[in-house]
Amino acid sequence: MPSSRRHIRLTFVETGESVVAELLDDEAPRTCRLVWDMLPVQHDLIHGRYSGMEAFVLLDKYQLAPEEKRTQLPLPGEILYWADSGSPVTSDGRPVAEILLAFGRGVTLRGAEGVPSFGNLFARIPGDWKYDWVDFAQACGRIRTQGTQALRIERVEE
Repeated sequence: MPSSRRHIRLTFVETGESVVAELLDDEAPRTCRLVWDMLPVQHDLIHGRYSGMEAFVLLDKYQLAPEEKRTQLPLPGEILYWADSGSPVTSDGRPVAEILLAFGRGVTLRGAEGVPSFGNLFARIPGDWKYDWVDFAQACGRIRTQGTQALRIERVEE
């Protein structure tokens, strides 16, 4: 794993839980560049309805990313860029883009009616969700029952 990787910080604005994730520039360079250039972003983190222990922020600007490092089965701590140009099933015909993260096991990305969905894996939170970034994972889980909370995603400048 290259020691020169760039990093981003994800922080719950109200409660302060925070993690630092590594950008996978060597594996998804175009997606990393796209996301890096749009930072910082701050929006409500929304619990995914169809995919399991997954949450996302909707982005203000739709940008289609080239397909790279695509997955439907992200592992805990993996962060993906997802965009849809406006299919009637997944986004009501409007273009939409998200940054999403898996905060627990068993995530299978799906859209409405169980339609398989894929995102570009571009960053990873190091360590284990059950031992190393427990508070952040629990904060993600709480949004399902307690409602959304603002999440800030920003560059970590070295």
